[in-house]
Amino acid sequence: QMQEKAKDIYMTFLSSKASSQVNVEGQSRLNETILETPHPLMFQKLQDQIFNLMKYDSYSRFLKSDIFLNHKKSEEQEENSPEAQTAAKRASRIYNT
Repeated sequence: QMQEKAKDIYMTFLSSKASSQVNVEGQSRLNETILETPHPLMFQKLQDQIFNLMKYDSYSRFLKSDIFLNHKKSEEQEENSPEAQTAAKRASRIYNT
């Protein structure tokens, strides 16, 4: 079962022919031979690399993007409108900060 799941992950995200290929550095790429003897941590190095890429590159660019800034602005305008100040929203804002 682990071998099937590993092959599915590889073919979907890591293969050069993957339908939803993720951007990983060349030296971090795996070849299909690793699928013959799968283990639970076989994708850990790639997962760490992708996490760091998202944390230090993609996420910071997203926070500066027009789409995010416009969404944030419209959300703040909604929160400040008188009809938006229901007890549930006030409580949610208090407990989720």
